[in-house]
Amino acid sequence: MSNSNKDSEIMENQKEETKHSIDKGRRRFGKAGVAAPILMTLASQPAFGWGGGMQCMSNMMSGNLSDPSRGNCDLGWSPGGWCNPGGKVNNMDTIWAWNSTTFEYGTYDPAATYGPQDKICGIDKQNESECYSGGATIGSLPAGINANNFGSNTTLRDIICKTGGTGPSANDTRHCVAAYLNASLPGINYILTQQQVIDLCDGTLAVPGGISLKTFLDSTWQ
Repeated sequence: MSNSNKDSEIMENQKEETKHSIDKGRRRFGKAGVAAPILMTLASQPAFGWGGGMQCMSNMMSGNLSDPSRGNCDLGWSPGGWCNPGGKVNNMDTIWAWNSTTFEYGTYDPAATYGPQDKICGIDKQNESECYSGGATIGSLPAGINANNFGSNTTLRDIICKTGGTGPSANDTRHCVAAYLNASLPGINYILTQQQVIDLCDGTLAVPGGISLKTFLDSTWQ
């Protein structure tokens, strides 16, 4: 074979290799172009939220990904928020927020004591939860809320303000009471309905995501 023929053959082989490389690159790019939007969409979804809002419990249970804006709900307030009589819940004084749920926080008692030194409340300690007495009791809520079997005369305020503990299930009742108050609060579309709170707290409804009840409820408030 002459040198010119050899040169022509080499050039043809190089062209074929170049074309093959370009085709492979195009195929890889094409596949990436299809996959990337899907991966980005999945990666951009928060654990329980869709963009600017939280999913309602009913939407979490349905697993519907076709309409991510459907069923957006509002975050509620934590046990600490509901405990603080000097704070705000849904732009209302905490005491008024309790009243709007039909569950009374309690009545201010100037003769009560507060703090580790048992100071007298007097007339100006309305921001101290220990300066209140009475109020709605756990017995006034559906039985399923009382996950830790508190006595029926235990006030909701005491459960929210004075109980806590450590461990995966201590104290679930504190979280359940806060969630039930959120579900009872007018003016917001809380993530859970009253019945869903009951069903989660008594075990009828499985906690989404396989996490603890407390961890899940923590994710539903501000």
